Amino acid sequence: MLDIVGVTPTGMTFFIGFAYLEGEHLNNVVWVLERFHHLFMGVDALPGVIVTDRDLFLMNAVKTVFLDATNLLY
Repeated sequence: MLDIVGVTPTGMTFFIGFAYLEGEHLNNVVWVLERFHHLFMGVDALPGVIVTDRDLFLMNAVKTVFLDATNLLY
């Protein structure tokens, strides 16, 4: 399961979405992040910073989909 949350300027977190993944494969995670990317591309509100754990599939998918975003490790 992949949870997507956001953080407000005041430090409050909010739920954006989640996805059940068939398995930990790069193409599954890339697909989810591409859907997320397309949702926000139209309103010009793409994230500038993405925080992940040390999951290699997720880190590589972020590099593939969000080229301009900074990936920080939690």
